[in-house]
Amino acid sequence: MNRGVSKDRDLRDRLLATDLLRELKASYTYKELSKILGLQESLLCRYVNGTTVPSEQQARDLIEKIKQKNFITKFFLNKIKTFPDSFIDTSELLHYPNMLRLLLEDYLSKYSEVNKVVGIANNGIPFATLVSVTLNRPLIVVKKHRDSVYLEYLEESLRESDSIVSNLYVRKSFISKSDKILIVDDVMKTGKTIISTTKLIRKGNGLVKGAFVMVTVGKAPVSLEDVEVEAVFRL
Repeated sequence: MNRGVSKDRDLRDRLLATDLLRELKASYTYKELSKILGLQESLLCRYVNGTTVPSEQQARDLIEKIKQKNFITKFFLNKIKTFPDSFIDTSELLHYPNMLRLLLEDYLSKYSEVNKVVGIANNGIPFATLVSVTLNRPLIVVKKHRDSVYLEYLEESLRESDSIVSNLYVRKSFISKSDKILIVDDVMKTGKTIISTTKLIRKGNGLVKGAFVMVTVGKAPVSLEDVEVEAVFRL
């Protein structure tokens, strides 16, 4: 590896480790972090306060410990809130952007051939944005309204319940037959929104390579319209 590239990577790791510790400090005491990470409280305090930066090896060790699936998954599960009216609140996950990106990187490695990310408004957009940045792919937003009468849209109906039918829209020029698309949303309960979004994309001759959601509920399907659904958390 080029020496300059290696030094850049080492610096990124050292800064990332510091940012991860700062995010964790919002949820844990130094005593708790010391037990979790196996480092002295005084050293962790210096890292978090910025008076000391972890060495290259220490940074890599910290990142590996934090990204262990049993730890990072439990950390985020505790941030998901459910309410008696069936509302599932994932907004607190976004308070930890570096932690969240670290979690998502392993899940997203299978989508290297995707060339566009489609996010579903409104609550799915922050997560779709993070996925788009992580994959370094363009982001397209599917909405429940048209932005302008002067623009051309693809349209698909969405039956939200027996009495409520809405429409999904995406700019016609944003989807083409060369597109390999990953759909991203925050929560999936019945899969109706994913199904309608898949149909919408296919109207523009785009190819849906998968659907990625943060949370699924109960016996939510793992495949819809021949599209595999990947979920980070299942409640």
